[in-house]
Amino acid sequence: MSQLSPGLLASLAIEGQKPPFMLVDCSDSRVNEQEIFSARPGTMFTAGNIANRFDENDINSNAVLSFAVETLKVKHVVVMGHYGCGGVAESMKSLQQPIPPTEVAVQGWIRPIRDIYQTSTRPEIVAHRERHKLEPLRTLPGLHDPAFRALVEENVKSNVQKIANSAVIQNHYSNVVTTNGSAPAYDASDDVSSPLFPPVITKRTTGTPITEIFIHGWVYDVETGKVSDLGVSVGPPGRVVPTSPFPLLQT
Repeated sequence: MSQLSPGLLASLAIEGQKPPFMLVDCSDSRVNEQEIFSARPGTMFTAGNIANRFDENDINSNAVLSFAVETLKVKHVVVMGHYGCGGVAESMKSLQQPIPPTEVAVQGWIRPIRDIYQTSTRPEIVAHRERHKLEPLRTLPGLHDPAFRALVEENVKSNVQKIANSAVIQNHYSNVVTTNGSAPAYDASDDVSSPLFPPVITKRTTGTPITEIFIHGWVYDVETGKVSDLGVSVGPPGRVVPTSPFPLLQT
């Protein structure tokens, strides 16, 4: 790294981090953010957990999001799921009763994904539920199982909405000035080089710069290495969401 970007590590150590991205992804060892995006150190503030979930009642989830938004001034929050996710697969299986003590924490964490599986209207998931009404699934679904892939995507969408509706983001959006749809004021001195999106800066009513934050839902294919956009991006009211660098996945 020191050969490719002389002085980068020293600069980050001395000046601190100012990443344009917060990435909520899975703790899966096959998901390597820096490798996937060919990103330099200092680009992504990561928050990995089982099945890339955001839970506003979880102090860690809230602390990470709050720090990213208010202290690091990130410009994009990305929820990135991946096909073959073990947490999502587990949520499709029949739940053993009583739950073994070693599994209580994991099962509690993935319960919202089980709820998605039980209530989703996605045809692939509905068909899977119908097939397993009388004989519950007791083994993990295969990588290419359509319902499994659909549930990975629906879980990402759900967590994009949870972040967008969180108190941290709603409070931040309330401070963004909307000026009849006109372009936001941009101060080039606040620029942070981003490999994916251009920076967007607007102003508070007091004139203090405030970063506009956009929330995105992406899915990573561990088999092909490709990233796709689920088309569920959210931004401040009245703002145009930047064009995604990844192909839109039709779901």
